[in-house]
Order: sequence, then structure tokens, then C-alpha cells
Amino acid sequence: MTNDDITTLLLVLAPATLVMASSYLLIRRMLEADLRRKKAEILFLRRGETLKIRFTAMERLVVLMERLSPAELLLRTTRQAATAGELQLLLLDAVRNEMERYQPYQLYVNVDTWQQVAAARNAIVALINQSAAEVRPDEPAIHLSKKILADLQALTALPTADAIAALREEAQHLFA
Repeated sequence: MTNDDITTLLLVLAPATLVMASSYLLIRRMLEADLRRKKAEILFLRRGETLKIRFTAMERLVVLMERLSPAELLLRTTRQAATAGELQLLLLDAVRNEMERYQPYQLYVNVDTWQQVAAARNAIVALINQSAAEVRPDEPAIHLSKKILADLQALTALPTADAIAALREEAQHLFA
């Protein structure tokens, strides 16, 4: 091979190599951009599904707070108890059962919000126990019901109010 042949070969191969290298880089960039776009779409879809699940969990936790309100608990359990002692046990059992049923929803809310829900439960249990301590266990259940409602009215806010407010605030942050 002569120098002219080598020069001719280089003149042919150099542009072809440049075209091939630029085509490779261009196709690579296009594929990477397409991959990023698809990943973003998947994240967007997942986020939308997660938002729906989280919002549903918050709705259900608000329902839990409503079900745990002392007045609601009394409406559901007073008829089943003859004495104050029986009513106390039924009320505490109802609170425990409701919390067990709604326990999985803590995965979908912030830790602080769940702590507000747990604090509401603890306040309701304390209210029931405190009211029951002031009524003899063998008295009719209606006496304990009246005592719980009287103690509830003496409070400045419902035990569930802070938890419901925390749930609403978290729900608003999801859509802000």
C-alpha cells in the first residue's frame, strides 16, 4: 500500500467514523432522554396512586375519630350493659377493637399525625376510666353514661379534635 492509498483510505474512513460516532452519541442521548421520561411517568403514576391511598387512609382515620368520640361510643354500647362496671369494660373493649381495626392506616400518615390519633385514644380511655372511678361499678350503666358526658362537657375541646385537625392539615398538604 502506498501513501496515496493510505491517505485515500483515511479520507474515506475519517468522515465515516465521525458520522458513526455522532450517530451513536445522538441515539444514545435520545434513548437516555426517553428512559428518563418513562421513569418520570411511572413516578407520576405511582405518586397519584399513593396520594389516593393516603387520602383514603386519612378519611378513614377521621371516621375512626368520630367512632371513638365518647358520645358515639355511648350510643353504641350503653344498651348492652346493665351496670357501670359492665359499661366501662364494653367502652374500653370498643376503643381497643376500633384501634386494632384502623391500626394499618398508620403506614399512610406522618408519625406526628398518628401520634395525635394515639393521643386521642389515650385521652378517651383516660376519660372513661376517670369517670368510672367516680361511679360505683354496681350502679346502673346510665349513671356512668351521664358522668362521661358531664366530664366531656367540662373539657375545653373534644379529645379527638386535635387528631382530626392534624389529619385535615396533612390532607391539605398533600394537595398543596
